[in-house]
Amino acid sequence: MRSYSLPSGQDGRVRNMSKLTESDRVFDGIVTDILAGAIRPRDRLSERELVSRFGVSRTPVREAIKRLLERGFIEPGPRGVAVVIDISLEDLRKLYALRQRLESAAAREIAANITPQEISTLKQINQEFEQALQQRDLVRMLEVRADFHAVLSNATRNRWLEQVLVMLRNKAYMVRHYHWQDFERAAATLDIHNQMIDALERRDEDAFVQLVCQQIGAAITVYENRLHAPSWHATARASNRRQPAARTRSADKAAKSSKPAGARKQAAKKYG
Repeated sequence: MRSYSLPSGQDGRVRNMSKLTESDRVFDGIVTDILAGAIRPRDRLSERELVSRFGVSRTPVREAIKRLLERGFIEPGPRGVAVVIDISLEDLRKLYALRQRLESAAAREIAANITPQEISTLKQINQEFEQALQQRDLVRMLEVRADFHAVLSNATRNRWLEQVLVMLRNKAYMVRHYHWQDFERAAATLDIHNQMIDALERRDEDAFVQLVCQQIGAAITVYENRLHAPSWHATARASNRRQPAARTRSADKAAKSSKPAGARKQAAKKYG
């Protein structure tokens, strides 16, 4: 599994920082780290550390934490310390089932309404995604992917649906982060995006819907498989337990090969 670079102490966004308030800067920086996996579920957010990191007073830090609570990224932990929310697998399955339904409906609206100019924008964004992928820059990949889906969501021409889609995608940050930790899986996202663009150019609504659902389904499947994968120690113990059985099978094979040819033919006829 290949790793990506995560800029320390930076939010990595190409924005005019002078236009942001101190609270905005803290909020954006924390959200970026959560979405990129630099801050993990159940991690605590220390006011003192955030003040030191962003070089601000406690007031903008507290304002940012309040917004994070309202957006559902964090929750109150022990002694009132904010903790990044850890979503259970069962809740993630429900989230992805809802996403499948809404994204499928949105995909049909997108295919019907998207303009040639928006399709051209998608191509440009996907080129930027490819560059970030080659540089192993996960933060930039997250930003560019957000731009890609923002163009698609806007093409629904339904601002309420657009807002709900963004909210649900943000809630799925744990799944997305793990899915993209592997270079091959991230590269597959690039390929699917290209296929989506091609389907939209051909006005192939069914193909586009299928690709959208395929991408969502693949992400949660990879995450579930990762949770169910045995640990190294469990695999080693299982291997040790299988060794006697392997020796028995080898002995059986040797015994079979020592049988007369006629007996082996009869056995083959019986079990073949």
